[in-house]
Amino acid sequence: MTSSISSPTSPPPPVPSHLVHKQQQPLANSLAEKTAHRHQLSSSSSHSVERSTSRSKRQAGGYVPGSSDDDEGAVSSNEAAVPSIMASVAAMALGASDDEALSAAAAAAKSGARSSVHKRVSRGAASEFSQRPHTNNSARPPPPLPLHGSRHATAHNSMELSNMDLGTTATDLGTTAGTTQAIEARAPTPAMYWKQKKMWGQRPPKMRSQTLTVIGSQVFVFGGWNNSVCYNDVYVMDTETMFWSRMLTSGDEVPPCRAHTATAVGSRLFVFGGGDGTQYFADLYVLDTKSYVWTKARPAGVAPSPRRTHTCFHYNGYVYLFGGGDGHKALNDLWRVRAEPTAQGTYEWEEVETRGGRPFPRGYHTSTLVGHQVVVFGGSDGQECFGDTSLLNLDTLEWSHVSIDPPLTRLAHSATLVGMYLFVICGHDGSDYSSQVLMLKLDTLRWETRAIYGGAPIPRGYHACALHDGRLFLHGGYNGQEVFDDMYVLELSSYSYLPQVPEFVIGCHR
Repeated sequence: MTSSISSPTSPPPPVPSHLVHKQQQPLANSLAEKTAHRHQLSSSSSHSVERSTSRSKRQAGGYVPGSSDDDEGAVSSNEAAVPSIMASVAAMALGASDDEALSAAAAAAKSGARSSVHKRVSRGAASEFSQRPHTNNSARPPPPLPLHGSRHATAHNSMELSNMDLGTTATDLGTTAGTTQAIEARAPTPAMYWKQKKMWGQRPPKMRSQTLTVIGSQVFVFGGWNNSVCYNDVYVMDTETMFWSRMLTSGDEVPPCRAHTATAVGSRLFVFGGGDGTQYFADLYVLDTKSYVWTKARPAGVAPSPRRTHTCFHYNGYVYLFGGGDGHKALNDLWRVRAEPTAQGTYEWEEVETRGGRPFPRGYHTSTLVGHQVVVFGGSDGQECFGDTSLLNLDTLEWSHVSIDPPLTRLAHSATLVGMYLFVICGHDGSDYSSQVLMLKLDTLRWETRAIYGGAPIPRGYHACALHDGRLFLHGGYNGQEVFDDMYVLELSSYSYLPQVPEFVIGCHR
């Protein structure tokens, strides 16, 4: 159920009588003049309401459509050149070099290249644009409206998707045009809106597949990749001043990595896995964000295999790990490690046995903690982009799988819990990069959308996103051609009160 909230208006304060020009508005001295005067004011007010109503109708006008190389992407299997792409996958499996396999895939992509054309719409001299949120009547949401006159209006992406981390290689078939989801108009008070933030200090370079973690009022960025070099720097931004600092750390040396996880446990940051080039890591590092000292955790017992593109979350004294890819295949195993070391200073790992059937193996999915359950959405096994949703009860360790209509596919997206909504932002749908904000209402398990104002980010994936103080921070990413270093903030406005909703049960109102 959606609600519309309008801002209360108040009449302007009266003008002091001594400032009113006596000849500007003659007084009505007779009853007939007073009656006529009231009738004239009523008629004028009626015309004003009509104009306001028609203006509102124009602003709520119809939707106008506009239209990787990644280290762990996915590819749509509905293209004519899929056999050629699969041949390149087989070539890599048989030992062909990356370049040879990608050349074969690129040739297939070129033969089946697609293009899309943006439509520009003008609404008179004011050049105002409006967008009606899609109603999710199709399997794929309609593309968003381009921001007129902006450099974001078109971003032609030739997306080469190589799934080295998941053990396969594939190339998307063609060139597509990205658009931004924006409404260039004054946002009502309760409406959400995007804004690109100016940043100060020593900001991170362009990067993708990095992590963005909130601790207190600061966001911590670690790792990432610029398509050439991996990083192991720690950057900290104050969310009030948008001031960045590159922190000097000490302790154990952490290798540069990408597609890892960084999980906050109090004032500590648990960094696991990731990789650099053909290397895959299985080490756990703990950063004390007060002293900025790194500690390499000594595992007790059997630890997870090396991987990247996995997900981690903290629950009831454990850091849980699910899925990912090891360079040969996608994974769907579940592990956990105690967040507190033993008396000997070791960290105890254990593989978790579950019931109910695990989700398909995948990487580049999201795992979002909701109470005592975790919601696993999307991802890819290197051949297919998923749109399924699975729930894991962490108290009973039982999986359940829910069907959501329509099944919207996403990989390399972000999913953030805001009240009873899961905000799924950007990512790749198997064909194109997206800048959409999709809202999964968890009590009904239905997709919803809202009109969002401002200038949305360029469509992208492999970004990082986190919630703090009624704002969603989105940093970096990749759109198939360019790696970004920008920071966007989605101001939730009245939706910032959603985290204060009472407890609910997922799917209770289906």
